[in-house]
Amino acid sequence: MVVISVFVLWLSSYSTATLEAVLSCIFILSFGVLHGSNDIQLLHRAYRSKQSQFSVYKAVMFYILVVIGILGLFAIWPQLALPLFLLISGFHFGEQHWSSNVKQTAVGSTLFFSFYGLFILFMLFYVQREQVVPVLTELSGVKIQSEWLGSMFLFSAIGLVSTAVFLLAKKLLTIRYVEELFILLLLFIIFNVTSLIWSFSIYFILWHSIPSLRDQLVFLYGHSSKKTFIRYLKTSLPYWLVSIAGLGILYFFLKDNIDQMLSILVYFLAAITFPHVLVISFWESRIKSSPES
Repeated sequence: MVVISVFVLWLSSYSTATLEAVLSCIFILSFGVLHGSNDIQLLHRAYRSKQSQFSVYKAVMFYILVVIGILGLFAIWPQLALPLFLLISGFHFGEQHWSSNVKQTAVGSTLFFSFYGLFILFMLFYVQREQVVPVLTELSGVKIQSEWLGSMFLFSAIGLVSTAVFLLAKKLLTIRYVEELFILLLLFIIFNVTSLIWSFSIYFILWHSIPSLRDQLVFLYGHSSKKTFIRYLKTSLPYWLVSIAGLGILYFFLKDNIDQMLSILVYFLAAITFPHVLVISFWESRIKSSPES
């Protein structure tokens, strides 16, 4: 991913803002949405490995209820929903990146995962604060100050270092220091020289979605290959199409109001993110540590 990130960074110097926005939408709606479209299959496999009964109907109903609940929370109390969305997203990003390096039962691992993901998010937000502040203000209904983003960036950095030191002292965490520091430096450079949506897309696709897809392929089929990826596409296709159709409907009704469309789009993505994070967290903590998996 380092080589691809450097290539994309170089490519950015020759691209336009419009091209970056179009490519970002394509990648997010393909790999981004796809990596969360097979959660039902993951749950099915997880329950089977634990010799427990699994109901597709109950799983789908769980998804629908969570989505409705989160959309309702955004409609009624966006000041709470947005921070909650950022917090759970931070945990999700950190868990995916570090789960294989932290003992699953480690005390403080949840905090470490969360602080790592929040550090990435607030590094992006602070670097791109001129673009981010209006967006967050629109989404939350609260006047966001750029100083707040700097404070959260500093807070997440302190939390990340503190929890990492704690886990290292307990011998519960392994870190490839040079590699991890280089990744953070590379992301910092990318966030500084590319647009907000392109910066997020590079991180979200290359450093989260694709690694997550690879892990899911190994879990579901035993290895990652072109053949298993095609199998993954077949099982996830119905859920992916439903997600894309939902976004298409939003665009159809809101295409003449871009500001409102952006807000509702984020709410919709947040709503489908919450159940996905719960599924992946269950998988990471319960199934990947199982001898059978």
